[in-house]
Amino acid sequence: MAHLYKKVKNGRDYYYIRETQRVYGKPTTINQVYLGTADKARALLGEGNEGGFSPKEFGSVFVLHELDRGLNLARLVDAILPAKKRVRGPSLGELIFYAAMNRAISPTSKRQLASWYETTDIQRIRPLRQESLSSQNFWNHYDRIGEAELEKMVTAFFRKVHTLLPPQDEPLLLEVANLAPSLRYPASADSEGRDPFPPLPSPQMGLALITGQATGVPRYFRIFPGGLPGSGVLNGYVDGLLAPLARLGVDARDLTVIFNQDIDSQALARLDAAGFHFIAPSANLAAEAARVPLKDFRPLPGMPGRMAAERPEDEDPVLYFESRVPLGGRQRRLLITFDPRRFQKSYQDLRKKVQKVQRELTALARQSPGKAGEDFATHLAQVCQRLDLSPSLFQLKLPRPEGRPALAWQLDHHQVQEAVRRLGKTVLITDREDWPAREIYQVYTQRLVLKTLGPNGNRAAETRHPFNLPLTPLYHWTNSKIRVHFFVCIIALTYLALLGQRLRAAGLEISPREAIEEMRALCTAIYVTKPEGKLRRALDKVSDSQLAILRALGFQVQDGKILPL
Repeated sequence: MAHLYKKVKNGRDYYYIRETQRVYGKPTTINQVYLGTADKARALLGEGNEGGFSPKEFGSVFVLHELDRGLNLARLVDAILPAKKRVRGPSLGELIFYAAMNRAISPTSKRQLASWYETTDIQRIRPLRQESLSSQNFWNHYDRIGEAELEKMVTAFFRKVHTLLPPQDEPLLLEVANLAPSLRYPASADSEGRDPFPPLPSPQMGLALITGQATGVPRYFRIFPGGLPGSGVLNGYVDGLLAPLARLGVDARDLTVIFNQDIDSQALARLDAAGFHFIAPSANLAAEAARVPLKDFRPLPGMPGRMAAERPEDEDPVLYFESRVPLGGRQRRLLITFDPRRFQKSYQDLRKKVQKVQRELTALARQSPGKAGEDFATHLAQVCQRLDLSPSLFQLKLPRPEGRPALAWQLDHHQVQEAVRRLGKTVLITDREDWPAREIYQVYTQRLVLKTLGPNGNRAAETRHPFNLPLTPLYHWTNSKIRVHFFVCIIALTYLALLGQRLRAAGLEISPREAIEEMRALCTAIYVTKPEGKLRRALDKVSDSQLAILRALGFQVQDGKILPL
């Protein structure tokens, strides 16, 4: 409830708009807006003022809250680890929900979480004291979760998700990705300003995630030691994924494993023996694929949905080329695609990187003209590694020991041409003979995890994936908290996938990420009601697209409120 509040300072009256609400049974001020002196307050609240005060993001948190009604995440978690007696504030389950909601909308660190929620109207939906969202409170609660408890939570969550999905079976996708999160202890410094905590080494971790091909809804996941080859993941962790799926009643017979690195012979043998399918990139065939002339490519058949709608009519289509290659004792399907738009962007990126290397080499040669040639070569390698560029693109002319001529270099035009031929191309190997080329391309390029993260665990430079939910950077540095963090991220992905399912069922050609961004613009604000002159918080202007999203979820807008249809 909003009301006018007066404070007296140094004998003068100052006015505020205060909003109060019962939180944990006690009346609590949840928002305060400064108006000023009595004259300023009268001017702001007078007849001529039609604007609202203190706008807060509302549409996005409302959508996530409604999606959670079918799951009731807090109840699932709290049934496994109930709240301790005499502990006031949000329970463990509620904290995990608040963290997942933030990850689905606008990911922040736990330290910034309370500040972010203060910009939203979460109090209208799930009232709480903002101080309860401190990072320390999260750590205290997360410390209660052991591996056994986390596994129970994961099982209970996906069992509930399974009940919300349509009964028909759908092919399953298993994504396998190595992640390399950059971890660091909390910032600290000694009296001289030096950081006593050096950066931690980036531990390799792996994520295996099973999703439905048609719905994109996560069905189960596993964390495994990073750096394992494909065969290591398949031999040690796939059974640990399939057994829980079977207990949940999910049929995993039609399973396609998607890799983000070359597939090894042992992994192929394991896949063939189990009857699983696969889609994998091939760096080994990239050079050979680059030599296939574009005149041998043909347009990839039209791709339905938002991805096709994003492309202007005059834009060149995605092209593809098919062949067969021997692999693992069998002939496998080779699919090479060429995306003109991605080629143009990659080409411009390559030019900028090459120019940056040239500038750094020029500056180094001027600063240290007597530097040894080997040092220049080392520096070149370091710069190229930082820019994800091959040093072979440059030819160094190193000084001879007896002379000391100036360092010189030039581009290796043959290497540059080879690099340009690979731009915009994706080289895939698969055994899925029953899927058209368009479906293979879509499955690989519209992935939940592998598209969000680059091959080294970094976010991909460009992604049009509708979820685009970053799993990194991590703001955790212990294995137990990292595992809970991944669970929170998968929960957020699940909410978004369920939203996408509801949107498609309503005939809306919009991705979950686009829908969330649209709903973020739907705010509430404090208005002065006429003629009573009372203060109340109500919805701001609602766009047609926001109304369409609300209708897809079964809601309408009346008198500044969101109501069921």
